[in-house]
Amino acid sequence: MKILPLVIIILILAGMFLFAQRAKQRAAGAESARRATIGLGSEVMTTSGLYGQVVAIDPDGDTVLLRIAPGIEVKWAFAALRDIASLPAQYRLGEQAVGEQATGSDPEPGTQAGTQTSD
Repeated sequence: MKILPLVIIILILAGMFLFAQRAKQRAAGAESARRATIGLGSEVMTTSGLYGQVVAIDPDGDTVLLRIAPGIEVKWAFAALRDIASLPAQYRLGEQAVGEQATGSDPEPGTQAGTQTSD
């Protein structure tokens, strides 16, 4: 009878250990799957919100080179990348939205996009 509490405590600790190991394996699997989806030409967002295109991957797999604008490439840690496909649709830029931003044409004050006020 005096050994029963000890057995219960050992079983609880063993269960906690097994659950922690399983969670660790799942996280490692998710990380390797994320790394597999990011390759040359992938449009990515860094964890700090910088968008770019992968132009080179270090052979060790620790760093990548991102093109953030024509002629501008920066080096980032692979762990700091996030795949665009995993972002909610509201944060993904479509072809049309990118083109509109590139023109830099803001509507005039007092007008809405595509409409003019009558004087």
